[in-house]
Amino acid sequence: MTDDLGAESDGTLVGRVVNGNGDAAAVLIRRHQKALLAFLRRVAPRSADDIFQETWIRAIRSAARFDPSYPFPPWLFRIAWNLARSDWNRRETGVPEPAGVASTANDVDDDLVARERAERVRLLIRELPPHLAEAVFLRYYEELSEKEMAERLGVPKGTIKSRLHHALRRLGLAAVKEFS
Repeated sequence: MTDDLGAESDGTLVGRVVNGNGDAAAVLIRRHQKALLAFLRRVAPRSADDIFQETWIRAIRSAARFDPSYPFPPWLFRIAWNLARSDWNRRETGVPEPAGVASTANDVDDDLVARERAERVRLLIRELPPHLAEAVFLRYYEELSEKEMAERLGVPKGTIKSRLHHALRRLGLAAVKEFS
């Protein structure tokens, strides 16, 4: 039966999930697992697998609240984003550790400086309001285009541009204070 469901829209599949159809849930998971896991590995690498599972548990439990007239991915990724932010708050450092931020230099001193700088940047990002921090992570850690970000978040492209502008402005001002 799962193969028959593969051609159905996300909204239709969510409706089937509400009615207890496990095959529809499996199709949704398969359809969105790669993008969701990639996102979570960037924003919460230590807990990505756990958050992935919890995201799907919450999505399935709250499927009845999903409005099928809207795209499914922004709703799903909002659940994941909120869980990742909660995970940051539980961790000692309170910030995500995006992959690939450490220097590849052979010199240990350069590597240490790069790690310290990356940690300070993560702390600055962590202090941003959630919608601005999310924009920074999607753009610079997930490397999504503004169009892809707008689709993922379910907001106009102009909103994305505004969020990035405000986030970078705040980060620039914070960095001047931090590094001076």
